[in-house]
Amino acid sequence: MTNREKARQERLRKALIEKKRKMWNELRNEIFNKLGNEYNKQFDMPQDLEDQALIDVIEDVGLAIADIRRQELTSMDETIRKLEHGTYGVCEECGENISERRLKVMPFTMYCVKCQKKTEG
Repeated sequence: MTNREKARQERLRKALIEKKRKMWNELRNEIFNKLGNEYNKQFDMPQDLEDQALIDVIEDVGLAIADIRRQELTSMDETIRKLEHGTYGVCEECGENISERRLKVMPFTMYCVKCQKKTEG
């Protein structure tokens, strides 16, 4: 691996780790701060059936969002494994390097822009 490739891998690694840390913090804040404080207060108060139904919907949405974030974190772990094996940032279709700009926007992408358009089109 050349020095240029090593520098690219290091920049990508730092960006991925920062993104993962941010995702964990957002999930932790969502679960502990928002759900823990706001919704517990609502469950403590007597409510009619309509209020309870609304709380159930809010809780379901919160769980769905948490599950989406969990899936993103799982994808992030897979992405970090690829980075460690030297395959991260390489298009799975053509084998060319995916631009760092694209990886910053879509860190889990498997394809370069050109190949992504082919698969979608």
